[in-house]
Amino acid sequence: MKLHPFHLSPFNRNHHFRLLWALTIASWMGTLSAVGQDDHAHEEESEHGEVSEHGHESEHDENEEGHDDTLRLDQRDLHDFGIELATAGPGTIRQELRLPGEIRINENTMAHISPRFSGIVNSINRRLGEDVKAGESLASLESNITLRPFELVAPLQGTVVEYHITAGESLAAGDRAFTVADTSTVWADLRVYQRDLPKVEQGQQVRISAGHDFPSVEGSITYLGPVVDHETRTGLARIVLENPEGIFRPGLFVVGNVLLEEELHDVVLPLKAIHKLDARDVVYVQKADGDGFEAREVTIGHRDSVSAEIRSGVARDERYVAVGGFFLKADSQKESFGDGH
Repeated sequence: MKLHPFHLSPFNRNHHFRLLWALTIASWMGTLSAVGQDDHAHEEESEHGEVSEHGHESEHDENEEGHDDTLRLDQRDLHDFGIELATAGPGTIRQELRLPGEIRINENTMAHISPRFSGIVNSINRRLGEDVKAGESLASLESNITLRPFELVAPLQGTVVEYHITAGESLAAGDRAFTVADTSTVWADLRVYQRDLPKVEQGQQVRISAGHDFPSVEGSITYLGPVVDHETRTGLARIVLENPEGIFRPGLFVVGNVLLEEELHDVVLPLKAIHKLDARDVVYVQKADGDGFEAREVTIGHRDSVSAEIRSGVARDERYVAVGGFFLKADSQKESFGDGH
């Protein structure tokens, strides 16, 4: 399929942006129908030997001769569409072991708060989900023995993640009233299948991901469980993750890609820069004179969870679209499906 010239003008950008999305979705859903209609129309032309009175057929042929494969955007377009360029170069491809897992509270930064004496709850100062500081009062009680008031105090800074207390309730000594956890670090507990246990070692690097809307983070295995779970027949590999923004919440399912080996290759690009176009793998490469971009078919070699080796199609030091190639792809398909009709 030939890609037609594409010009984005500064005029009416917001309308064009919305049009990109609409046309992309429409093209996906209507391609087969459109192709069928075009074929039917061409068959009718062939049967009747007719050409439009306005000479559309000859005009289309003339326009085809002047078409090239260049997609042109100015600097403002690049900024508005969030398109980022990068330079092709060497990189490493990781041989990885993919393991399922779950985010859990770091139990080394968690505390259960219970009264030392039995008593009646007079007031509650902190509730579920609220942040507390070390030494801060969580609740006030009155002793059942001395009738004197005493406080339940947070032993560490964190968030109230469990809460089992009601005003006027009588608590026995040792009853768990609060659980406070510092979630600025969390555990990523990965399940290691029996066949993979010999491949996993303490200290190995792991890339943790929880889906497209979450950032990927790196950590290392700090703990390997000494036993295999008798129900799941899996071992445990634990990574301590920094979590200052609270993005990785306990209970979240994750995937851990454990680094086994690394290989250096001459040209390595991020997977998000590679797009499927008519069953081909393409990368949008900036032309040598800087005048626009072209969809360049590439041959992919080794790959891992974030990158791929490029064996042909993009040369070292060429500039390519690293982020935002979807917009170029959408307009390529729009122009191709429309084909000037």
